[in-house]
Parts: sequence; structure tokens; C-alpha cells
Amino acid sequence: MILVLTYLLIFGPVVALAQTPCNANGRSGVCITTSSCTGTPFSGHCAGAANIQCCVPSDGSSGSSAGLCGSYAGAAVSAIAGNGNVIYSVVKIRPEHLSNPAIYTSAPTASDNTMTTSTACAFDKMATAAKQAGVTITIASGFRTVARQEYFWNCYQTKACNNGNLAARPGTSNHGRGIALDLNTNCGSQSGAKPNCGGSKVYQWLKNNGHKYGFKRTVQSEPWHWEYVGAGATPSSFT
Repeated sequence: MILVLTYLLIFGPVVALAQTPCNANGRSGVCITTSSCTGTPFSGHCAGAANIQCCVPSDGSSGSSAGLCGSYAGAAVSAIAGNGNVIYSVVKIRPEHLSNPAIYTSAPTASDNTMTTSTACAFDKMATAAKQAGVTITIASGFRTVARQEYFWNCYQTKACNNGNLAARPGTSNHGRGIALDLNTNCGSQSGAKPNCGGSKVYQWLKNNGHKYGFKRTVQSEPWHWEYVGAGATPSSFT
């Protein structure tokens, strides 16, 4: 009875005893039609028709922070849909880890200011080690929703925004899978055998040490683009 009353308070009188509880990456909800959902619906978590989805509160309720470490231990965890509408558990990137700390206060879906919980723990360990070596690594762009990737793709196609920088087609970028980070390498696009990094200490440190923390450079033309591949990462073949 308490459970039913809780759902009624969250979702309104449309929720009935027959409704099935669900969970979207640690966030409790209920399986109802999308038209009845007064929170945020997530697909792939309920049986039945396509319009029966897991409806969770849209107030940014936190999920479990289990698995986080270092400066991210205990951080609030949110669920965000990425490529293919897959739900990812993300945390906001700490201000000291952002190239532009001002975006910390932006919504988690607005400014690429989050990263997945597994990436956050690994990045914190890497950034701490780099700091001890006198190198400060920051993140310019983290997790991206499909809508954000559509923005960058449109800028690339029209050259009307974001300096017309190269961008992946929406739904294909690893930023939308929560494993890609754009870092402050101070490098321009690479077209030749070596990147134009102007002796960047950040890039050199990452090149020599990033793999020890599970990070690898994966796009030859983008020396700033690094991806968390986890244990067993090997040094990038790019110079």
C-alpha cells in the first residue's frame, strides 16, 4: 500500500495497482503509457507495446553512486539516454576537471558536462596522477545526448556554428556511449604524421600514460579525443 501511494504521489492518479514497477539504471519508476507519464519515459525496460515505457521522475532524482571513487565518491548519479536510447548512469564533471568550469551548473543534458560513472572513476585516478607530475588534465566535452550530437553535426554540415568543426553523425559518436572525452591537449587537427600540439605537456603525458588508466586516443585527426576502453588498454599507435 505504501508503494502504491508513493507512485500516486509521483505520477498522479493514473497509476493503478495493476501497473508494473520498473527500474531504469537505478531509478525507480512504473510501466505506463507514454501519454500518461508525467515524469520521463525510458524505453526498453517494460514488456508490451512500444508506448509502454518506464516512467521515472523528471526532477533529476539520483541513482546509486556505487562504484564511484576518489573525488566522485558519493556524487549524485543521473540517468541519461544516449545512442540508441540506451540509458547511462552519469555524474556531473567536477568544476576542477572542466576546461570551462562555468558549465558545471548547466543541466546534465545541456553542455556535455557529465561522464559515465565508470569513466569518472578512471578519469579521477588519471587526473590525480597527472597532477602529481605537474600536468593538469581537463575535459572540454564529455557525455553527449543525441540532441547535442545533432547540434554539432549540423554545425559541421552548415559551418554556421562551433567553427564548423568535424563531428560524427548523430547516433554514431562514442560521446553518446559515455566513453569519449575531449581533453585539453592544446592540439590542432592532425593531418600529417605528427599532431600539431606545440609541445603540449598534457598531450605528451597522455600519450605516455593514458593507457595505464584505461584511456586511449582513437581518432587520428583528433589528438584531443580520448576514449575509456578499460583494463588492457594499450598505447595509441598514433604519434
